[in-house]
Amino acid sequence: MRSLSKVRLGVVTALTMAVATFPIIIFSVLASDLIDEFGVSRAQIGFLVTATGLVGAFSSPFFGRLTDRVGAVRTTRGVLAAGAVTVTAIAISPVYAALGAVALVSGLPNGGTNPATNALIVDNVNPGVRGLVTGVKQSGVQFGTFLGGILLPFFAGIWNWRVAVAIFVLVPISGLVGLWGRKDEGGTQHHAEKWVDVPLPASVKWIAIYGAISGVATSAIFGFLPLFAEEDQLWSAQAAGTLIAIVGVTGVVARVSWPPLAERRLGYGPTLRILALASMVSAFLLALAGLGVVPSWVLMPASLLLGGGAIAWNAVGMLAVMDLSPPGMVGKGTGVVLLGFLTGLAVGAPLLGLSVDWLGTYVPGWIASALLLGTCAVIAGWIPSGSSDSSRTTIADS
Repeated sequence: MRSLSKVRLGVVTALTMAVATFPIIIFSVLASDLIDEFGVSRAQIGFLVTATGLVGAFSSPFFGRLTDRVGAVRTTRGVLAAGAVTVTAIAISPVYAALGAVALVSGLPNGGTNPATNALIVDNVNPGVRGLVTGVKQSGVQFGTFLGGILLPFFAGIWNWRVAVAIFVLVPISGLVGLWGRKDEGGTQHHAEKWVDVPLPASVKWIAIYGAISGVATSAIFGFLPLFAEEDQLWSAQAAGTLIAIVGVTGVVARVSWPPLAERRLGYGPTLRILALASMVSAFLLALAGLGVVPSWVLMPASLLLGGGAIAWNAVGMLAVMDLSPPGMVGKGTGVVLLGFLTGLAVGAPLLGLSVDWLGTYVPGWIASALLLGTCAVIAGWIPSGSSDSSRTTIADS
């Protein structure tokens, strides 16, 4: 480790992950306040979330290459600074049009956060011991969601939604303080330029395909799980909400636990297969509940399997990209994987919503999600176990 301790690195990268996705949390948690403030529809609030997600998806490859060229510390600082600016801009937006513009811009730090933080870990932690730090980093999104879900309404109730949002500027500022005095090693740009025209290994491309397909299924299940419990299984709104809480808590534990297991014992491909199969079972349980074959309490284990499976895939996937990408290409590899994953996340829930509207039942959507996750389990067979695999060093393996 050359610059940051593991503890400091874990905190900084987790904060950076939370900052990048925080605009989405704001738009979701404070949706009713935004509707009242700007007099907009629910669809217009949905546009804010979609805009942020899609800009993040399509900007990821660019920021991946940028990270390889200018260095992880500089890029991480840029993400944190941009996060502080966008959170401030949301808090002071005078009209909905301004808020929409901020939503688009806020997708940029969302696109840069994973390439930057992955490269930061590679620069500071040796191979073979990156799993725990990577898991903590990826859990930053869940911790940010948890804190935002609790504190944003609390602060908004005491003051107003604008003050509540402004308080969270402290999060990116804390991340910047954590990087104080750190700089990228000399020669980083030259090292990246050596690989600028070299294609990514096939193993990284398979991870990107896995992520895209998993993103579609995960978005569909996670986005409609509470509504399915209410509409189809006749659960109360409070009970349905506990399912998301189960997914969230289990997801945090899984994101911290699976990467070290994958790195030291199971291997990346086998671990990703296990995660896909667990989530496939989750989707099939939902389908069986929708058909009335099993009692509705199976939604609880289905939520556990989803949180422990697909929600954790990108913690293992990001670690695999760090290990399987050639030196100087971690940012590029991360950007390509995120392009697939974030695009899948953006389209999965709308597709399931259309299916329910057209067919009047959730069952076909759950079955389709299960089949997609089963496909991921097959694709995992083309993803190596770890850096000992020859695909890490065989650059032309594409």
